[in-house]
Amino acid sequence: MKQISRFIYVIVILFGFAQKARAQKTLLPFDRVTSQDVMRQLYESDSIIHFSYKPLLLNKSEFDTLVSNTHNRYSGKTYSKWFGRKLFRENLIIIEAKDLYLTIDPVINFEGGKDLSSSIDKSLTTNTRGILVQGNITDKVYFRTDFYESQSYFPSYVDSMIKASGVIPGQGKAKRFKTDGYDYPMVTGIVNFQATKNVNVQFGQDKMFIGNGYRSLLLSDNSAPFLFLQLGLNFFENKLNYHANWASLQTLTKVHSGNANGNDLFVKKQANFNYVSFKPNSKIEIGAFEGVMWERWNEHTLNQPFDAVFLNPIPFLTTAIKSNDTLVSSILGLNAFVKPLTHTAFYGQFSYGVQNGGTGFQIGAKLFDVLNVQGLNFQIEYNQVGTGTYGTQNKYTDYFQYNQPLAVQHAEDFTELVVIANYRYRRFLVNVKGSIGTINRSVNGGNGVNNYDVNLAYIFNPITNLMVNMGVRYRDDELMGTTNWVYFGVKTNLRNLYYDF
Repeated sequence: MKQISRFIYVIVILFGFAQKARAQKTLLPFDRVTSQDVMRQLYESDSIIHFSYKPLLLNKSEFDTLVSNTHNRYSGKTYSKWFGRKLFRENLIIIEAKDLYLTIDPVINFEGGKDLSSSIDKSLTTNTRGILVQGNITDKVYFRTDFYESQSYFPSYVDSMIKASGVIPGQGKAKRFKTDGYDYPMVTGIVNFQATKNVNVQFGQDKMFIGNGYRSLLLSDNSAPFLFLQLGLNFFENKLNYHANWASLQTLTKVHSGNANGNDLFVKKQANFNYVSFKPNSKIEIGAFEGVMWERWNEHTLNQPFDAVFLNPIPFLTTAIKSNDTLVSSILGLNAFVKPLTHTAFYGQFSYGVQNGGTGFQIGAKLFDVLNVQGLNFQIEYNQVGTGTYGTQNKYTDYFQYNQPLAVQHAEDFTELVVIANYRYRRFLVNVKGSIGTINRSVNGGNGVNNYDVNLAYIFNPITNLMVNMGVRYRDDELMGTTNWVYFGVKTNLRNLYYDF
C-alpha cells in the first residue's frame, strides 16, 4: 500500500508541474505477443529507435497506429456495437477530458491443467484477478499501474524452486495457500515525466529488460519488480541514448526492525543500472551496460552508512572507484544489434563480473515473415555463462532481487540453446519453443535440462491480449525426471512469465 501511495503522490506532483509538450507517451508491454508484430513494424521503419532498452517508450499515437496495423493485418473487421468494440478492439473503460486520458481494463488468468508424468493426482491451476490503469495527464505525464492477486498450484519442479527461494518465479514472495498451493500478489506502477524533448524521468516499481534476445545477460524481466528512479537522455536526433537508474532491491533475509510493534524487515540493497546506446542509423545499435550492487546491511556490522557515490550519474565511474570495495559488486556488459535486411536481425551480448572475473556471452538471430510467409517468425539464440559472473556467493551484493536472478534464470555456470517459431493466421497464434541446456557444467559435466512448449491461442483483443489458449510444457531433467504439463485457460497476456528453467 505504501508503494501505491507513493505512486499516486508522484502523479499529483507531476501533474502540478505538467505543461503542454509534443506528444502523449505510452510504454510498449513486455509480452512477446504484443511486441512480436510491433517489432516487425518498427524493423521496417527507417526511424532511429533504440530497441535494446525495454519497455520501449513510444508516442501514444504511434503505438495506436502499430496496434491498429496489427489488427488490420490479421483481421480488419470493424465493430460498431459496444460489445464488439470492447471485446475485440478497445479498452474496457476510456475516460477523456481536457488534460486527461485514462483507460481501465481487467487483467485475468484462469488456467487449469495436469502433469501427465506425475504419479500424484493433482490439478495445476492458476486463478489471477487484477486491474490495469494507465493514461496521460496533459502531454507531459504518462502513468501506468496494475495489480494482480493470484492463487496457483504448480508442478513439482516449479514447486521445488519456490520452496528453495521463497518466491514465485518473476512475481514475488510466496505465501502458502491451503495444502500445496500458493497465494501471491504483484503490483507494478510507473510515472513517466517528459521534462523536455531530450529528457524524461521515470519513477515506479516495475521490471526492465536490456537486449534483443529471449534472455538477457545484463538485466531482464526474470525477477520480481523493484522500486526505481530513472533518468533518460537522448542526443543527436536520438542517435545517442543514456538511461541511469537508482534502484532499491531486497533479499528475503529478515532482521528485527527494533520497532515497538516488533515487525521484522527484509534486508535491502541498492543498485545502479546504467546503459548507454549508440545508433548511427536504423541498422546498427551498440550499447554498454553497468550494473552496480551496494550492500546495505550484514549480520556483522548491521546497517551500512549511505555512500554518496551511489548518486553518481556518470556511467562506469562507480565501478572504477569501487572496484576494490567489498561492499560493492559490479557487472559490465556490451550489447549489439545489426539488421542487414528489413526483417532479419542479429544480436549479441557480453557480460563480465568485475569482482570475480566471470564472463558470459549471447548470440542470436530474429527473422520476421520468414520466406515471405505473413505471420511466420523465427528466433534462435545461444547463451553461455561461467562461474563468478553475478556474485552468487554473497547474498547482500549478488545480482538478485527477491532471491531471483536479475539476468538469466540459471544465473551462472550453464549453456543453453533456445529456438522459437510462431505463426499467426487471423486471430490464431501457434507458438513452439525449445530450450536445450546444461546447468552446473563445472560439476561432474553438468546436468541436462531441456524445456519444450507448444501453445495454440485465439486472440480476442490486441489491447490487452485477451486470449484463450491451450498447450503443453514438456521438461526433461536428468536429475528430477520429466514433467508433461498440459494446460488450458483464458488470460490477458501482458507480461512474460518464465517457467522454462
